[in-house]
Amino acid sequence: MPNPLEEWYMQLPLFTRIYTTGIVGLTLAIQLEWASPLTLFYTYHAVFVQNEYWRLLTTFLFLGSFSLDWILNIYFIVRYCRDLEEGSYLNRPADFAWTVLLMCTTLLVISPYLGTVFLGDLLVSSLTYMWSRHYSYLFINFMGLFTTSAAYLPWVLVAFSSVVENRWPVVDLAAIGVGHVFWFLAEEWPRRAESGGVRVLRAPRVLCKIMHQDLDDELDQDAEQEPAVAVDSDIAEPTFGSELPSAETPVQNVTTNPVHGTTSEKHSNSDESSNQDFASTSAVEHTDPSPTLHQRTPYSHTLAEHD
Repeated sequence: MPNPLEEWYMQLPLFTRIYTTGIVGLTLAIQLEWASPLTLFYTYHAVFVQNEYWRLLTTFLFLGSFSLDWILNIYFIVRYCRDLEEGSYLNRPADFAWTVLLMCTTLLVISPYLGTVFLGDLLVSSLTYMWSRHYSYLFINFMGLFTTSAAYLPWVLVAFSSVVENRWPVVDLAAIGVGHVFWFLAEEWPRRAESGGVRVLRAPRVLCKIMHQDLDDELDQDAEQEPAVAVDSDIAEPTFGSELPSAETPVQNVTTNPVHGTTSEKHSNSDESSNQDFASTSAVEHTDPSPTLHQRTPYSHTLAEHD
């Protein structure tokens, strides 16, 4: 029987599982003094001059030592990243990974201007903001104090951290700004007419093949062909009654209206002398609305003989 914790861990989406594992593993290594935080933070000189390229990754994995703030960040990653992968980015793992990679690159570029060297908190804040925009219709209970809309969660966290830490939330606001830019480019920009339907955050083909994601070009071609097929079907299949049958083509699938049959029976009971003429005339009218030339000739001879 599988362990419930192991089963829960294996049910996590790919990025959420890898990112959570990296954070927990690095925190354990620091607690056991196998690694030092001094070798994990990001600086331009340490990475591109001293060639310590692992700092590009470890700066996003370090969230401090085990504490209440660390537990909250892990909760945000497991909850909100999982919702994004299994909801908004369902069947698009390459697009989500590509978006996170570009987001990390942006944070690395602006980090010298923010005066911060550990970027894990900023990445979590940016992902939380993206989640709040995708699921703005939800309501959440903040620490049992009050209930608010998910759209206001990032701003509640900014106000809470400012009060607790007694500082200006410049770094937090920058993380929200990064999250807003990438949410706009991923969700809002493709819906606008000026974008032409082009998604600027589309994952490269190589990454799509590695992560087993369907190529978007094929999906776009199918989407472009669907309106054309619908128009052709409307033209090829006219509505009933839009074109009358020709005089030389017999009418098919014509059903006799039982109402007229019932009416003819009522008239036959009232006047038997005119019933035969009425019945023959109604039979011709309801059986074939456009009789052929071959059908009209005997009928004309019949009228001549009657005269």
